[in-house]
Amino acid sequence: MLAVSDLNAGNIGFMGCFAIIMLSADFFIPMRKLGSFFHVAMNGMAASDRLFRVLDLPEPENGKRAVDRENCGIKISGLHFSYGGREVLHGVDIEIPMKGLTAVCGESGCGKSTVAEILTGRNKGYSGSVAIGGTELSEISEESLMNSITYISHNSHLFRGTVRENLQVGNFTANDNDMWEALEQAKLSDFLRSEQGLETVLTEDAGNLSGGQRQRLALARALLHDTPIYIFDEATSSVDADSEAEIISTIRELAKTKTVIMISHRLVNSMKADRIYTLEGGCIAGSGTHDELLSAGGAYAKMWHTQQALENVGRSEAV
Repeated sequence: MLAVSDLNAGNIGFMGCFAIIMLSADFFIPMRKLGSFFHVAMNGMAASDRLFRVLDLPEPENGKRAVDRENCGIKISGLHFSYGGREVLHGVDIEIPMKGLTAVCGESGCGKSTVAEILTGRNKGYSGSVAIGGTELSEISEESLMNSITYISHNSHLFRGTVRENLQVGNFTANDNDMWEALEQAKLSDFLRSEQGLETVLTEDAGNLSGGQRQRLALARALLHDTPIYIFDEATSSVDADSEAEIISTIRELAKTKTVIMISHRLVNSMKADRIYTLEGGCIAGSGTHDELLSAGGAYAKMWHTQQALENVGRSEAV
């Protein structure tokens, strides 16, 4: 504006006006960068303030007892839990024996994952009793809980780096034989041998693998953690049919020696579980084997018949 005003006033010529306009860009760009750096610095200061507020929080009271790895049965009695004043679990009773496969089923939003998050110590402030091997969850140290329970969800995070580095997250002392054994169990070893083996490079969150391969790698990492209790929370909800079958096969094999809890809305995956608990609206709507629950009717039978009808329609359309 200043250059144009001076041009109109006759103080400078056209070439002078043009030169000023061109040079002004060179002055503006550094100022814009300075403003950008200032914005980044202010965001960093705000983030550091939040970080220090978290670090200044008092240490939570924590139990001191350890889980007995030889007695890892779980008993949940009268479990209530609320989110922001809205109760989502209404007196849930679940008994999970040591070793074997126990399934917790139900529609989305019924409280299945909430139960898993309570067992892993993520959700606190519940009422009722949650005991592992006869010891109340509140009395168990966080370290012992982390060393006793492995949680695998449908979106387990994988890190940028090699397959070896990702597997070492599960067990940093694992040797190559241990890693290959876990990969064999997870049905991923053949693929990795065709690549660069344990040195296969992964992008962030293993974006260069398929969904099924990512989940099988997460499963192998979980197997290396080698805890007495495993919780699979919708672990096959985002994989293809072949990967789903292989992961379920590995879970069933694992249940022969471990306490395994499988949370799923897809009932065909849990039909061979030793015991199935059906959640509906935050309450237990039935428990038993697949055949027992079908015979009893109710929420489980209704879900089963609905899912089977939908899958049959899908097969018909595919044909």
